Amino acid sequence: MELIHSIFYRKINPSDFKKLYDIDRPSTGGGQTYLEAAGIDTEELINFLSIGEMSDSPLQNETRHIFTIDAYVLGEDGNPTKLEFAPRGGRNNYRISRQNMRYKHPAWRVENGFPEPRRDTDNQYLSDPTFTGIIDNLVIFIIRTSYNRYFASFLNTDSLPDGWPEGIGLEGFFNGQRRGILNLLRYNIRFINDKENPFGMDEFSLIEEDRVVGGSNILLYGVPGSGKSYTIENNYCNDFSLMERVVFHPDYMNTDFVGQILPTVRGEGDEKEITYDFTPGPFTRVLKKAINDPGKHYYLVIEEINRGNAPAIFGEIFQLLDRESDGTSSYKITNYNIASEVFGKKETPVFIPSNLSILATMNTADQNVFTLDTAFQRRWDMKMIENDVTKAEHAKTKILDTTVTWEKFNTVVNEQILTSGAATLSSEDKRLGSYFVTEDVLKYFTMDADKNEIAEKYSISLENDQELERKINDLNSRFGDKVIKYLWDDVFKFSRDDLFESTYKSLEKVLYDFNRFDGDKRFDIFKQDIKDNLFSENNIEETRNE
Repeated sequence: MELIHSIFYRKINPSDFKKLYDIDRPSTGGGQTYLEAAGIDTEELINFLSIGEMSDSPLQNETRHIFTIDAYVLGEDGNPTKLEFAPRGGRNNYRISRQNMRYKHPAWRVENGFPEPRRDTDNQYLSDPTFTGIIDNLVIFIIRTSYNRYFASFLNTDSLPDGWPEGIGLEGFFNGQRRGILNLLRYNIRFINDKENPFGMDEFSLIEEDRVVGGSNILLYGVPGSGKSYTIENNYCNDFSLMERVVFHPDYMNTDFVGQILPTVRGEGDEKEITYDFTPGPFTRVLKKAINDPGKHYYLVIEEINRGNAPAIFGEIFQLLDRESDGTSSYKITNYNIASEVFGKKETPVFIPSNLSILATMNTADQNVFTLDTAFQRRWDMKMIENDVTKAEHAKTKILDTTVTWEKFNTVVNEQILTSGAATLSSEDKRLGSYFVTEDVLKYFTMDADKNEIAEKYSISLENDQELERKINDLNSRFGDKVIKYLWDDVFKFSRDDLFESTYKSLEKVLYDFNRFDGDKRFDIFKQDIKDNLFSENNIEETRNE
């Protein structure tokens, strides 16, 4: 569906009107034959003209370009006519070149209904200081569509014509603004090649005036456990009613993400029947919420985006990730299923509104799962989450029954990972994240102190000491099973002697000794210099910055 992208408009004053009809032009030549495009932001104008032909200006020392567009006459079939926008020498503005009697665009000629000055007895045009009653509210305008077409026309009235939509800026045609460019893509206005009313408004368009802006695509990346999900909850959104959350994985598909047609049983008893209906996925569900609730900011959260084939999962949604400055999709797509679910009309173009952000997380250590190509990454704001253990809420929590804090352990081990970078693959990405473990995993449980709590939490009888003790042992082994295993099996897989005591040949033995010993003796699994650093009194910041 062809949409209205933007509109250039220019109110015609008496001086302009004279130029259009060569009135008062010297017989020897000279005089202005162009229409000024002053008072319009140059960047906006260039963006409006950007799909036209660009060429160098013949003016000396002029760095701005000439833009030539092919503009059709609004409401008519036929071939387009060229319109040239050229920079005016010595001034910070552009002009529409060669718009006198001989060269003006057909849309602005008498034969197409454009007004003309009064004539004298010799049938010559009369000069008039005001042209009262002829150009009281005469506006020329050019429509740019989403199909990269231009249509020129004019308007000569003092108010919005019947059927023209209110609340989107068209009132500027008649007020003191006189000239400007209206960016209308976000309003979802269907273009109709009709001179009287080119605006095919959808019922959802008018709510855009009050829509929250600022939507974006943000990809948070960092080492495992660096706090990416924590950042989302604390810096963006922790209200689940305003979000959809999904985790990508190798088997996740586009139909899971967007939705799919599934069988549905309707009725009861003998009147049961199977129908096939579109069942929306998380993208479509949150899109519908955002479209219908313009006053709130919604979020689609994608965890582990690179553990699935993201470009394939997004499919045609990929096109929507390009955004305008307010956060609205720069381009729209046709998808009957999504449009029917979200807008109630299958023909409505699908877009991401300005009040919907997409937040994704990615463990840089997992890039070997699925890589994100450059075209995909270009459409995201990349934000690295710093792995700063000192900022973690449980940084000062001691590991089990030892004297070593999580902050100290994390800092020493990560320093060793970086030092051993030649032997470890992507060593920086293999570091322990600040939130690699939670405070609960660090806690040391005993029968004397925690018996009642564990019995209640895990529904174990207080009289069943054997089961309680087994559960306590399981809880106390979580740190080793998660952290020590990760270091042995993954980070130092090819250089275990860089961290562990060389006598160890199996993970089973490492975990056995770590769990069976008490207190600081648990760390005897590590080589001596690692232990020395764990028990040193060095300031953490000094260790981190070495």
